[in-house]
Amino acid sequence: MSTRKSLARSTLAALAVVGLAAASPARAIPAFARKYGTSCLTCHTVYPKLTPFGEAFRRNGYRFPGVDSDQVKQETVPLGQEANKKSFPNAVWPASIPGSVPVAIGFNGQASLFPDKTASLPRTSAAAGGAPVRSSLDDLVAEGHLWLGAALSDTVTTWGELTFGDDGSFSLEHAQLLFNDLVGPPHAVNLVVGKGFPTLSSFGPHSSYAADAQIPVLPVTGLYGLSTDPFVLVDSYKGAEVNGVLGGRFQYAAGISNGKNSFGQRFNAENWYLSAGAKLGGMRLDGEGDAGPQDAMRPWAEESLTVHAFAYHSNEWFPTPGATGTASNDVSFTVGGGARATFGSAELDVGYYGQSHGHGTDALGKVTAGVAYGELSYVVYPWLVPALRVERMSLKPSGGSSVSDLHWMPAIAFLIRPNVKLVLAGNVEQARGFPSPGGAPAAWSGGSGDSGALVITPTGADPAAKLNELESITVFLAWAL
Repeated sequence: MSTRKSLARSTLAALAVVGLAAASPARAIPAFARKYGTSCLTCHTVYPKLTPFGEAFRRNGYRFPGVDSDQVKQETVPLGQEANKKSFPNAVWPASIPGSVPVAIGFNGQASLFPDKTASLPRTSAAAGGAPVRSSLDDLVAEGHLWLGAALSDTVTTWGELTFGDDGSFSLEHAQLLFNDLVGPPHAVNLVVGKGFPTLSSFGPHSSYAADAQIPVLPVTGLYGLSTDPFVLVDSYKGAEVNGVLGGRFQYAAGISNGKNSFGQRFNAENWYLSAGAKLGGMRLDGEGDAGPQDAMRPWAEESLTVHAFAYHSNEWFPTPGATGTASNDVSFTVGGGARATFGSAELDVGYYGQSHGHGTDALGKVTAGVAYGELSYVVYPWLVPALRVERMSLKPSGGSSVSDLHWMPAIAFLIRPNVKLVLAGNVEQARGFPSPGGAPAAWSGGSGDSGALVITPTGADPAAKLNELESITVFLAWAL
């Protein structure tokens, strides 16, 4: 293989892995089905994708519209007497806990086929002496999850998630307390405290049939080898957020978080974000009123247009390249937005965000990034949803050449049972901007981190260079109970 082609494939792998690494997890919580005595399909199509009612339930702090306790079918254990409300503040305000443990468990994984044995996606077998493999079952069962979802009262709820890897690792991905309806009309002012995802979209973070995340992430400092735990827009951060729905058609969120810090114990709480959205037609954002599903047999179907926009400021710390014991930081600013149009069973979801990084390259130089995505889907049956997803990511360092990657992901999502999901997906990559034969190969050295990507320093890049390849055909499998 020529030097140019091998370097091109290494570069492609850098961006390809970013797009594919997070495609396997799937999150849903059957504990809610037990709590309300209803099917998972009340809130989901092919989970974790939510119906309009499911999105309203999520926005309401995991509560049904109206008075949540009126819909609960499980017995609860009171913590204090109702009369204590009249004695407050001389008595503790009463609450309750579920009569059974509000925990759900789930697993997910994937199996992959690599039709092109020279494709750039990393897939070597130690048993084969490092030679490329044509298929892999290594991640058939990759993760296990424990989910917690419960109401402590009609206005206070809690949400949590523990994830376990098959290598023995585990992480606390979510641990949140949600204080709802603090002041004003219902759903207008809510407070979320703990660890979880920031609200940047009008929809849940896993709102996709083809991939795990609605908004693709680009770990810039990870790609350039600065951080082993790079900042990305959608990740689990510790912080606080105020959000709400106004008039049933407008939503907002504002929050602060600790961000990312891969250098010692330096305090970092300088991250903040803002978002807003609006919906025309269809069910209200809070699920209240009488604008329910037009067809009870198709709870996902409506005619609506939802738009949203957001801004995010991040200050990330990491070890200074080549200087032991010292820290550097990258201040980034992101502006983006998106829209979702739904017509019956058809849905089009699009979005874009642009980022500017003050010290994002391995030389602590400026770099800009752009991420665009789109997904078209159609619910043929409640258990069968074909979709086509497209993502484009690009990087341009100051004074350097651009690198970009276009990822096509045709997929078919199957709901084998209400709590068993299978997704068949293809991954086609089109990348542009590689080192020319006269470029410095050392500048494209391999590096790794949690992002699983390579170090990118586009020295000697050839903007005309282009590479197209079929990365993989993958089957994702997830089940929960």
